[in-house]
Amino acid sequence: MRILELEIEPMTAEVFAPFGHLGLAPERPPDERLFFPVPFSLDGRPTLDVIWQPYASDRRFSLLERHFAVAQGFVPLEGPPSVVCVAPPTDPDDEQAIPKPEEVRAFRIAPGTPFVYHTGTWHSLDRHLLSPPGATFLILNVDPNPTQVVDYAERFGVTFEVPAGGAASG
Repeated sequence: MRILELEIEPMTAEVFAPFGHLGLAPERPPDERLFFPVPFSLDGRPTLDVIWQPYASDRRFSLLERHFAVAQGFVPLEGPPSVVCVAPPTDPDDEQAIPKPEEVRAFRIAPGTPFVYHTGTWHSLDRHLLSPPGATFLILNVDPNPTQVVDYAERFGVTFEVPAGGAASG
């Protein structure tokens, strides 16, 4: 089994654009309230859940998933910085269209930075916390949520690892 250690990148709007959008206000005037739409789409009944993600010192994983009916959204409510691992969307009509292991990227999520995956973006099932004890995330999803999961260990003989420390700032 080959272990592919991912380089952690800061999650900025520009570098995350192939995978989704950030939900941050690009302008913050002191005397005006402004609204900034965040692209989001779904096909089904919207759901809003809170997820508790415990810290785990072992940040290895081999499963990636994609969703066909939602641009899934996350809002870190409390907890330390974390890392999300993603790969670009592939042809939704082709179950064999799976990103190569080298296409998987890791992004450091600053606390309080909302993000939305494009429909079909491949992603790790968990957010990988960089310190204990855990974090709470709000997730905007859909029901039903057609999903495809691929085990990279079985398919490619690869396990991914998020390094300790999370050197990138973001």
